[in-house]
Amino acid sequence: MLAVATRLPHAATPAQERDHARALARAALTRALAVHLGCTPQALSVSEVRGMPPRLAWTAGGAAALDAIGLSISHAPGLSLAAWCPHGAVGVDVQAVPRTAGRAELWRTAALFFGQNQLETLDRQALTAPFFEVFARHWAAHEAAFKCVGLALAEYSPAVAARLAGVRVAALHLPGWAGSDLVAALAWRTQRERYFSA
Repeated sequence: MLAVATRLPHAATPAQERDHARALARAALTRALAVHLGCTPQALSVSEVRGMPPRLAWTAGGAAALDAIGLSISHAPGLSLAAWCPHGAVGVDVQAVPRTAGRAELWRTAALFFGQNQLETLDRQALTAPFFEVFARHWAAHEAAFKCVGLALAEYSPAVAARLAGVRVAALHLPGWAGSDLVAALAWRTQRERYFSA
């Protein structure tokens, strides 16, 4: 997992900041994967198709297929996270902690998207921490799991829960320079786990 500082040193439009962050995250991924694959970063490219997970490819075509390597990228102001899994799917997500959102509003969102077990865990954890922080951690984990299986975010249903079965999720500790208003999670499922959960 790579954490990339993406804040521009000068004033920029949101579109410029987004383009800058995407370029830096993809460059960091290709550098890391080049070391793993024993090639130059220029030999690799990372796709950028809206609504689709990033894919790794050889810039010149040919050679061994790279489809088995899972990639995921997530952005927040000033920070991009990039993750890869050599033999399976991966999802990464970074979220701003919604400090100004009310508990009732966040609970309504949680009730739409989380299953009963997750709602009970959320409620229990909120006894010892501010609800908005607990919600943000759960939301980041939820989004990371959806990215891992290549699904668009959807409200809870037994079918959605079945698609997410077998996905492992862990909270990420962000570097100190990222600040305290962000939380992140990583989700993964290896090809073996994908086979047994299908």
